Amino acid sequence: MRYVSNLIPEKSQVLKHYFKGNAHETKKSNPSLKMLRWIGGVFFLLIALSCIKHLLLTILFGFLGFMILPSSHNWIEKKFRFILTTKIKSVFAFIILLFSLPLLGHYNDVDKKEAHLLKLKLENEARIRAELERKEKIRNDSLTYFINASSQFADKHKINEASKQLKKAALFSKLPVDKNRIAVEENKISTIKAFDLVKAEKYKLALPQLDSLILKEENNPNLFYNRALCYSKTAKIKEAVSDCLKAMQLGDKKADKLYNKINPIKKRIVGYITRCCDGSTSGSTGRGTCSHHGGVCDWSEPIYQEYRKYE
Repeated sequence: MRYVSNLIPEKSQVLKHYFKGNAHETKKSNPSLKMLRWIGGVFFLLIALSCIKHLLLTILFGFLGFMILPSSHNWIEKKFRFILTTKIKSVFAFIILLFSLPLLGHYNDVDKKEAHLLKLKLENEARIRAELERKEKIRNDSLTYFINASSQFADKHKINEASKQLKKAALFSKLPVDKNRIAVEENKISTIKAFDLVKAEKYKLALPQLDSLILKEENNPNLFYNRALCYSKTAKIKEAVSDCLKAMQLGDKKADKLYNKINPIKKRIVGYITRCCDGSTSGSTGRGTCSHHGGVCDWSEPIYQEYRKYE
């Protein structure tokens, strides 16, 4: 059996304040008012989320939004067993807003200050980056200038001037790619210097230069040819032949000519044979030799074999 409130007319009631209906019984609410509560609650919850950076404001606005929501309103009344009247909610909302306004101003100033500091930091970083880029451009331009100057002197066979310019370029070398550029130019200068020594017939001086270059460029036929020439001029024929063969394998045509010069084809007698008068040969040496070939024209014609001294 369930108690039905207000069943007895008010004028006939005894102990009016004793017999009361359920204080937490769900009451019919105005749909428009309920919608406004939903809108207000969601509004303050969104404000709470927007203030997530400042925890205190998030808690205050979050609590206010939670309290306004219709579903939260009913939950609070049932959980704590009291009627959450509009007056109570208004007082809570007023206190929270009153407390939040100074905080909003304070945190607004804090945010502005942080934004200003961030702006200064970004501007400073941009300024530093621009300065570094400017210095890097100057460094790279200087490096390129001195490398180009060195290359021009090297092309004119001015080795000393080229080396001086390359030393200046090395002062601006910082990155691995810069060191590679300088190494390429050094190799070029050394190659021109070595070839100039060969042209000047300073073969002994050229040999160490060529040795060093070949260690770096093992597939350069011109280097092997020039070293072969130096070896041939310093009585190191065997070494010269070896370098000529290597240069020939790499496609150097000059090496073929040098090879035939320093290691020419020779002939040696490896035996003798009987030559008949009709041009044929015979291994016989007695009577009747070449009798059917017009007789013997040469009893001991030498047999030659071609060879090279260095095979």
